[in-house]
Amino acid sequence: MRALQKLTRNGNSTAITLPRTLLHHLGWLAGEAMIIELLEDNSIRIRRPVERDFAPVGAPHLTWNAPPASAK
Repeated sequence: MRALQKLTRNGNSTAITLPRTLLHHLGWLAGEAMIIELLEDNSIRIRRPVERDFAPVGAPHLTWNAPPASAK
């Protein structure tokens, strides 16, 4: 499915509208949260968020400095 759309100003942002047929095909609803990603080939991917989008990137690095054995 392909549609020619224009970028439009919306306050300090720029928006693009998605045709109703595209939204219906994807099962998306207006007001849903979406993830937008800029890919290495300068294309954009829009998708629903998944759980890993909200998880920390990596486990926090915690260190514990035990007192030296001679400090007992």
